[in-house]
Amino acid sequence: MATSSSRVTSPLVPTRNPSPGARGTEYGTPPLRHIVWDWNGTLLDDTGLTVRAAMASLAAIGHPMTLTVDRWRQIATRPISDVYEALVHAPLTPDQWQVVEDVWLETYVSGLPDVRLNPMAMIALDAAASHGATQSIVSLHLQSELRDHVAALGIADRFTHISGSHGDWVGARPSKAIEVATQLADLGIGASEALMIGDMADDGREAGEAGVAVVLVPTGDTSRERLVASGFPVADSLIEAVRAHL
Repeated sequence: MATSSSRVTSPLVPTRNPSPGARGTEYGTPPLRHIVWDWNGTLLDDTGLTVRAAMASLAAIGHPMTLTVDRWRQIATRPISDVYEALVHAPLTPDQWQVVEDVWLETYVSGLPDVRLNPMAMIALDAAASHGATQSIVSLHLQSELRDHVAALGIADRFTHISGSHGDWVGARPSKAIEVATQLADLGIGASEALMIGDMADDGREAGEAGVAVVLVPTGDTSRERLVASGFPVADSLIEAVRAHL
């Protein structure tokens, strides 16, 4: 059962009220049946590796610089091309983007075997499962890499769907909202019965397009302050995000 310390906070909802994601007939919201998880920066604790890959790719195009995780959380956004061009104060040529993509991917993939789940991931997954909620992943991570890594971490059987990107790393990406809607349709679950948990304001917008509730967590690419400023509900940990909706 959620305690006062596990309530989701939002600039739109005073914390003295029931948490904005609280479910049940007393709040006029259907019980939670499914959770859609973002992967990078949410279930996967890979922000440090993301920053190292960004520095390597910037150095490869002649813009070496030091970035910390805290700094990255202040500037990261989607599309990621906006971040790079802001850092170098100029648009990048197609050839430069190719170098960025190649070096980023090489650095990230080489470091991926050492990356682990968020420390609260298993607790949150177990909590949702114990309440009968099914779970899935929707990610911008490349599909082939995503499935392999989820399997390597021993949690693939916890998800009804594991959906990644079939595009490139720095260019146009598919809509998460479309994939969320497709997953829910496959499961026969209504949007009002689902929740999305992610680490960026873009996840909130995608959830809104899919018609599902959302909670954002400051575990990945975005600081808590920026998430709160986005106007979406924010929880301080994965387990708080889950418990507030059970």
